[in-house]
Amino acid sequence: MSQETLDAIDRQILGILQEDARKPNTELADEIGLTPAPTLRRVRRLEEEGIIQRYVALLDPKKVGRELMVLVRVTLDKQTKAGFEDFARQMQARPEVLECFLCLGDIDYLLKVCVPDLDAYQHFLVNTLAAIPGVRNTASTIVVKQEKYTTRLPLD
Repeated sequence: MSQETLDAIDRQILGILQEDARKPNTELADEIGLTPAPTLRRVRRLEEEGIIQRYVALLDPKKVGRELMVLVRVTLDKQTKAGFEDFARQMQARPEVLECFLCLGDIDYLLKVCVPDLDAYQHFLVNTLAAIPGVRNTASTIVVKQEKYTTRLPLD
């Protein structure tokens, strides 16, 4: 299903669920003006078609001991398929790497890393990133304050 095949009710459902994925089906139905059965069918269809990929709980990093957020720009020695796949596989296995983006331009990857403190980040940088064969350069930016955070995609 593409964005063009999402009708207004689908968009309404997705918008509501992006704000509160635990909203009971009966409340969701009331908000969109349908009865619970067709609402549930629509949600299930959106799940089956992969538009709704999963449901998660969003945590406060500071309250779970992850005080330091770092954005890391990574450049590889060579831009080969095997090199990209190996790097991506290693980043997927690292729990402190929250996001890993393959990029075009001056850098090959942009990472969002969340760790308890600067010592933990130094350990990650030296013992993980710098230890990966093919990593030529890294540049780190420490996040001082997150001014905006959302997982909500615009649907208009």
